[in-house]
Amino acid sequence: MLKHALRVMQVFRPKLLHCVPLQTLSIRGPLFTSIPVSYFSTTLPKHKKLEMPALSPTMETGNIQKYLKKVGDPITAGDVLCEVETDKATVGFEMQDEGFLAQILVPEGSKGVKVGQLVAVIVPKQSDVASFANYKDSSSQQCSAASKPAAQPQQSSTPQRAQPAATGGAFPKHSKLGLPALSPTMEKGNLMKWLVKEGDRISPGDVICEIETDKATVGFEVQEDGYIAKLMVPAGSKDIKLGTILAISTPKKDNVPSFTNYTLEGAAAAAQTTQAQPPQQQQQQQQTITNETPVQTVSQSGQRIFASPLAKEFAKINNVPLEYVKGTGIDGSIVKKDVERFLSSGSKPEVQQQQQVITPPQQQQTQAPSQEQPAQQTPPPAQAKQQTKPAAASKPVAIEGNPYVDTELTNMRLTIAARLLESKTTIPHYYLTMTVTMDKVLKVREELNKLQKVKISVNDFIIKASALALKDVPQANSQWHGTYIRKFANADISIAVATDAGLITPIVFNAGSKGLGTIASTVKELADKAKANKLKPQEFIGGTFTISNLGMFGIDQFIAVINPPQSAILAVGKTSKRFVPDEHGQPKVESQMDVTLSCDHRVVDGAVGAQWLQRFKYYIEDPNTLLL
Repeated sequence: MLKHALRVMQVFRPKLLHCVPLQTLSIRGPLFTSIPVSYFSTTLPKHKKLEMPALSPTMETGNIQKYLKKVGDPITAGDVLCEVETDKATVGFEMQDEGFLAQILVPEGSKGVKVGQLVAVIVPKQSDVASFANYKDSSSQQCSAASKPAAQPQQSSTPQRAQPAATGGAFPKHSKLGLPALSPTMEKGNLMKWLVKEGDRISPGDVICEIETDKATVGFEVQEDGYIAKLMVPAGSKDIKLGTILAISTPKKDNVPSFTNYTLEGAAAAAQTTQAQPPQQQQQQQQTITNETPVQTVSQSGQRIFASPLAKEFAKINNVPLEYVKGTGIDGSIVKKDVERFLSSGSKPEVQQQQQVITPPQQQQTQAPSQEQPAQQTPPPAQAKQQTKPAAASKPVAIEGNPYVDTELTNMRLTIAARLLESKTTIPHYYLTMTVTMDKVLKVREELNKLQKVKISVNDFIIKASALALKDVPQANSQWHGTYIRKFANADISIAVATDAGLITPIVFNAGSKGLGTIASTVKELADKAKANKLKPQEFIGGTFTISNLGMFGIDQFIAVINPPQSAILAVGKTSKRFVPDEHGQPKVESQMDVTLSCDHRVVDGAVGAQWLQRFKYYIEDPNTLLL
């Protein structure tokens, strides 16, 4: 009887696979009336597979550093499942669903996890977690294949290699190289020059063209091997939006001729003629597109803000500037919960006031003016940038007999104008001036330069003294972020460098830990790069304090405009010999220098600014303290 029952089960096995996990059948046969048979089905409770997302536009694989959740833990939208090391940085894999973590399929510490690879499984009910105790990736693939038998013929009928065609049809395997965000505040760029031509081989790290951003002219580095198949945008093109396809690359040189007449419209038509891709591939492509056209998440100062894609989208919908949101994710990154907490704290009206400048004129006329909300009259940087354009385009009245030349504004100059306008209209500046004696610095500098290959300048002493003073008075090493003040541990000193294109501020990171010789060589290298428009974004984006030195131009004293979101900037004049009374009241000659500290009164109180200048004076007048 038992053998007969087992034979019946084998006959009906294909149908049993679609039943619930545990059932009892009543099988009737000629030798028995009814025998209960229990079996386990391959169908699992309702669940969702979590695949490795593309956490950066160029990410192909990632390393799972650490899980922040364990099996059985509840998950809500905005929670970070694990830390993933991408090709750019270590970021959090943020959840967009609610449920319970049923199984972790890729262990902690795994490296080279491909984008789209199954990482974990979540279920809507905690009682379903136990059903996935022995769940494996391979079995899940078999289960999905069994539940969709029609998918196999479609995959098998899809050609292994698309036929190349000049017009219509599918093109060989290729990648679209879109214009990336080469600076945090970049919205568009100008393609200055192509450094490759069609058919050239490219490797990771190669620069294929020069792009003028709102900050500087930087190179567009590719992250893949292959050949340039088609240049889609000619050199000299201006105001190219982010994500615009600049070029096409293909892994094989033989494929290059197939793209001679390639157009984006033709490629889209060819894609419609091909069969639909599997859902998993469609999801991967959707993630790639989403990451290649990032939502602007940059503070008004241009400092980069780390936020998850879900947080970016949620903040965009609710008109929340992310620079005002305090992040609680990995390394202070912003997740969706942080944006929700910001809105629930009652700060939303303040954000709406700042966004009011983009309200249509018809609606603005119906709103009552308020003298208690001056922030409404100050446009954000992006709007200020747009407002500078009509002024640039307007033609002034020519003075008869006086020839003139109109110079078109570069993106960098437009950004400088917007940033300065923002700083002077939104930051409550105040200024403190102090005179310092430079005799000892000049003497020590002369002695050190006899030993150093790289000559040390007075400015290098100022950088070092400023960094040590910031360590002693950390309130001055802080930033205003709307609802909180961020205080930094390290002093990243921005150095104002004048170039033909405008002012740029490369950074000496953690200057307090560097020696004078290292600072001197770093500043020289950064200045040379700045004047040659070769600075990389990471070399001039950020900074916690700025120094502007016009002493070499013979300027005795001046005041500088704060570089937001920083809270202070030091303006340095020239060193000159002056008569001062000695301890006996007799005149003597000293080398003196005037420095003026511009402070943001929201962050740095007057007493704090004075304390910082006292510490700066202490270090600069006793340079031996800088050598410790």
